[in-house]
Amino acid sequence: MKKIKVTLQNCALIIVLILLFVGCENNFTSIGTGIIGNNNFETSSMSYPVISYNFDLDAVQSNNLPSNNLGFHSDPLYGDYSASIVAQMSTESFDPAFGENVVLDSVVLYIPYFSRVTDTDEDGNSTYELDSIFGNTPIKLSVFENRYFLRDFDPALELGESLTYFSDRTASDGSVISDGDLEGELLYTNDAFEVSSEQINLEDVDEEGETFISQRFSPGIRVLLDNPNDFWQNLIFNMEGEPELSNQSNFLNHFRGIYLKAEATDVNGTMMLLNLGASASITLYYSNDFDDGDEDEDGIPNYADVDVDGDGMDDNGVDTDGDGINDDFDFDQTGGVDDNGDGIDDDLVQIGEGVFTLNFGGNSVNFYDNNLIDIPDGDEVNGDEKLFLKGAVGSMAVINLFNGDDEGNSPELEEFKANNWLINEANLVFYVDQNTVQGPEPNRIFIYNAESNTLLIDYLIDQSLDTETLETKIDHLHPLERVDDEPDGQGIKYKIEITEHINNIFLRDSTNVKLGLAVTTDIGAFQSLDIKDADDLPEKLIAGSVLSTKGTVLFGNNTTDEEKKLKLEIFYTEPDN
Repeated sequence: MKKIKVTLQNCALIIVLILLFVGCENNFTSIGTGIIGNNNFETSSMSYPVISYNFDLDAVQSNNLPSNNLGFHSDPLYGDYSASIVAQMSTESFDPAFGENVVLDSVVLYIPYFSRVTDTDEDGNSTYELDSIFGNTPIKLSVFENRYFLRDFDPALELGESLTYFSDRTASDGSVISDGDLEGELLYTNDAFEVSSEQINLEDVDEEGETFISQRFSPGIRVLLDNPNDFWQNLIFNMEGEPELSNQSNFLNHFRGIYLKAEATDVNGTMMLLNLGASASITLYYSNDFDDGDEDEDGIPNYADVDVDGDGMDDNGVDTDGDGINDDFDFDQTGGVDDNGDGIDDDLVQIGEGVFTLNFGGNSVNFYDNNLIDIPDGDEVNGDEKLFLKGAVGSMAVINLFNGDDEGNSPELEEFKANNWLINEANLVFYVDQNTVQGPEPNRIFIYNAESNTLLIDYLIDQSLDTETLETKIDHLHPLERVDDEPDGQGIKYKIEITEHINNIFLRDSTNVKLGLAVTTDIGAFQSLDIKDADDLPEKLIAGSVLSTKGTVLFGNNTTDEEKKLKLEIFYTEPDN
């Protein structure tokens, strides 16, 4: 069977067709309901065979993820791993003017945690509840200058094809990224870094000598970076007017970003899920001596005046439009900001005290150092007794409905398709092996088309929402059923409804494809990622699985426990005649 290489993200292109399809299905269901009301139908159920087997993951694509893991995590069953991040930085403005006698005050790294405000007092101080922080013991955190250039494209690849970076510090062009490439100047280290849920307050002193809170930040990593060997002075301030600060491409090659390295200092540790978005930054605080006098009294400060002494000679830069302002500072030339209407770009001139901000932009890659258990190769013919699902480059499973061959065909499938049925519901029910599972269990698991790397139609048309938990797609991907329905109760089973997927096979002669099954931290994180050196299905994995810290063990089809054996359950209606 020809395999279609379609990523999960492209599913949006068929939304219109899906809506039309749903409309037709609704009409069909209404007609069926009327017939059933005449008692000419009989409702029943049938179980069909499913082959399910394990697939161990050695390395997966880990660049440009929707979020990034940082820290160390230990699972009592699966083992432990650490996650580090290398990320490129971009500037808020190019060709900056820092002024005379620049003195660096401090350099601050800030990356917020995922959190929400639970209360705010009358003084404006907020109480936060953290999300996506797993564990609560210290880790070693180091920040290095990154010296490895994260290229977007490889000349050897086809036009428009991006270079892929994998979780084991390799790239799709075969290159290996060494510690020496990643660990340049050491900018920060803490042997006992701990996560705090406290709001970060910055204090200042007013003219009367009273202390006040000048800035408030949500909880996150906020640390002072060192300046070894005048690193920041040489990197930024000494490059004023040079090509390195003139555009994004030059800057990315000049400063190749930072490497956030996490290591274990405790048997448990802490794993953080971080968003390197707009709020994450490195900020350089400095002072300067701009000559803001006006020697020729023409209303233009000396630093921006092309003719400082008024002798009619432009001896302080270039003035293209003849307004007397040096083009380097001229709002008309830079297109920046001029709030006071003096014709000078406010973004370029910060007299006395200034800031220069670097944002996380371009490539970012998660690297994983795994010490996880080896999962035995899956039995593709008979299936496995247990299915081991583990996030963070752990393991997943493959589901083969109706014991299909390479083309998806089987006698069981032909027998099924020969029936004169109305399919009411089709489910896969996965029972948890409670004697094997240890530690927190994922609340959801995810299933997808492993041959075309697309979402199932059941996912696309499911508009269900739990109004209490705000979880979506709960009709298709049911949350874990737990003992006594307690949030932390031991898991009993997962139910996945694939009614429309089965209807497509039964009514529309769609191919019976193999399905991928994985844990996920977020059912919305369905970006498809390459599995390294995949020479058979599956070839891709969802991002939500790579970012998940959790794992579970499910009974497969080859277990001797008949009550918990994985089966495809189909509920149908059949005419009496």
